[in-house]
Amino acid sequence: MNGEQRNKPAVTDKTQVHIVGGGMAGLAAAIFTVRDAHIPGKNVHVYEGRGKVGGSLYGEGTPDTNFFTLGDWKFNDKAYNCTWNVLSEIPSLDSPGKSVTQEIFDYNRTHKKNARSRLIHANHTADNVETMQLNWKQRAKMIRLLFIDESTIDNRRIDSWFDPPFFKTNFWKVFSSMFAIEYWNDLVEMQRYMRRFFHAVHLMVSGRAETVTPYNNYNSMTEPMRAWLDKQGVNFEMGCTVKDLDFKPAQDTLTVERLYVTKNGKQETREIKEADFVFVTNGSMIADVRRGSMTSPAAFEQGKLDGSWTLWENIVRKRPNAGLGNPSNFCDRRDQSAWTYFVVNSTDPLFFNLYEQSTGNKPGQANMVTFTDSNWHSSILVPNHPHFRNQPKDRYIYLGCGFMPFEKGNFVDKKMADCNGEEMLTEICRHFGFDKELPRILKTSTCIPVMAPYVMSHFLTRKNSDRPRVVPEGSKNLAFMGQFTESGECVMLVESSIRSAMMAVTTLLHTGKKVPPVYSGVTNPLILLRAFVTLMK
Repeated sequence: MNGEQRNKPAVTDKTQVHIVGGGMAGLAAAIFTVRDAHIPGKNVHVYEGRGKVGGSLYGEGTPDTNFFTLGDWKFNDKAYNCTWNVLSEIPSLDSPGKSVTQEIFDYNRTHKKNARSRLIHANHTADNVETMQLNWKQRAKMIRLLFIDESTIDNRRIDSWFDPPFFKTNFWKVFSSMFAIEYWNDLVEMQRYMRRFFHAVHLMVSGRAETVTPYNNYNSMTEPMRAWLDKQGVNFEMGCTVKDLDFKPAQDTLTVERLYVTKNGKQETREIKEADFVFVTNGSMIADVRRGSMTSPAAFEQGKLDGSWTLWENIVRKRPNAGLGNPSNFCDRRDQSAWTYFVVNSTDPLFFNLYEQSTGNKPGQANMVTFTDSNWHSSILVPNHPHFRNQPKDRYIYLGCGFMPFEKGNFVDKKMADCNGEEMLTEICRHFGFDKELPRILKTSTCIPVMAPYVMSHFLTRKNSDRPRVVPEGSKNLAFMGQFTESGECVMLVESSIRSAMMAVTTLLHTGKKVPPVYSGVTNPLILLRAFVTLMK
């Protein structure tokens, strides 16, 4: 149901907007609400269960502690229209005369990616991927996948479409590690990624199609967004979890009338009045994330303790046939959705120097380097130095991940999920062949292992109906946002969170703004030709 079909709500100067979740969807929704719907900031309320906003873009650290980030997300000039839109009027913290969008574009003009090596093979050989290793049958399957209707491949695994040798090709190793997608994941999600980024296939190995932030995403994006919202008077309620809500009795409409909030251990209710609105981030890819240490592995929490999934489950339980999705499809298969990664802080440039000698990549020059024979399906990312705004020159930060956390390592005879920081760093160094230098690297490094039970859950095989529409049919004041809504965009992109927020605000608050179309270049003959030439290598 679009805005023209729905009776225009009575948005007044007393309208209150309640935003559940302080991740990128929540922050973007607050910005669009104030900027485009002209709701006073004091009437906007953001509920966040953690101590800081940012969601998967969260970061922290001081020179006296370890620096830490939950992720390092990349962008693309053409495909991230909603992201550049929301940041276009947010002032940079480092250059107040510039918007964050302009700051990011300016930075990428002077800090160009150009990876010299993208893969590391079993014999420590660095590979810049001169060939994609695809045969004619595999190329044909890829081209067909670009144009087939989504409904014909609903709820199918990727490995039901491609033959087993496909998953050993250089193309798959690069594609899989770049987009964090695995062979057991949903085929429609792979199709969407191919369609969104086919214009940049020829730049996939070098990384030159990627747009990055000057520092980690939290410093470069989240902090200026929060600063702007604070200036507008937006209310942030931290350590505040929303686990349930009530609807008005009418079964043919969805009208939220009450939120149940837990704040500082106390249960509270928030009444939702006639002209109020509720934007809910349903589900969370970083729910119940746990950290370990150099001597202890990160715990694998399975209790849904932080409430992100509980709210969605309770909503569906109250309106089981209202098209509000199926949370269990995403949160009850942790053996397939868990992801283990690590963040390394070092006081010695030795690893950086060895990495550059081994790969030819300077820090920040490559998105990541993938180990093709890794039992953990692991990759390493060495970002530009410094990676944090307040990072000392003699502190070196790099990150790594493994998509197969329940497999034993090639060198460390333990599952990645059971490894402490020392063991994870040992496995990575031995893949590079840094055996001789390993004792010094371990002595001067702190490796923080992280277990994220749901970080790949949005990629799990699913029916189209398993994710709710951003504004469900019959909704009067409720919208969903984030990675588990159906917005037509690829999941696991910052763009998908921001797009869903823009759709929610534009539709329910009738801003008169248009949401930019989802980008795809596959109908452009020149793009198809250029991509096909690359796939022929």
